[in-house]
Amino acid sequence: MDSGDDHAHDDTDGTARNDSTGDLVGGVEEAGLHGGESLSLTPEQHQRLKDGIHGPRFDDVRRAGRRYLVVGSGSGERGKRRRRVCARLNDRSDAIAFRLEEFGFDADDLDLWASAFEVLSAQATWVVGVIEDFDGGHVWELGYLYRQQTSVRDVLWLLKRAYDDPAEQRARYDNGMAASHLAALEAAVGDRVVEWSTIEELDSAVEQIP
Repeated sequence: MDSGDDHAHDDTDGTARNDSTGDLVGGVEEAGLHGGESLSLTPEQHQRLKDGIHGPRFDDVRRAGRRYLVVGSGSGERGKRRRRVCARLNDRSDAIAFRLEEFGFDADDLDLWASAFEVLSAQATWVVGVIEDFDGGHVWELGYLYRQQTSVRDVLWLLKRAYDDPAEQRARYDNGMAASHLAALEAAVGDRVVEWSTIEELDSAVEQIP
């Protein structure tokens, strides 16, 4: 795969997939953030979302030719590996890699995460999921947006950790609902699922992303 020529959309000019006129939150029409059962926002939540999204960091995202939204665990060693993936993608020419946390959304803003993810994924050339287990909200976000926003399936890469010990593998991925979400995503993205076990294999997996 080359630098995105076969991508479902051509984003090399820095134009967002959902850029349009009207009342927007980061390029997503306001109406698109209402009506979905879990994306319906109160006026106060909508304002918090706009305050979090708009700013210098978002401007940087919109200017870049290639944009990578990197999702996954944000804590401990798993968080370090996710940040490593983000840094390697960010080092590419005319590229930017970013995480929801950089826009001020943390554990106290769980009510906004799905909406923020929708807005930021609309700006992304690729959404990259670094999945090591089902401990966290990132799998729910991917599963929710799999059902709600078809375009995410077309821009998603999954870097999924595999464990040598079958018992540990089962323990890490022991969540029926999350497992069904991830299985559906894996089936949808096909060869854009890359398994890794070591840090060297993770680095190699990153290199496969255009």
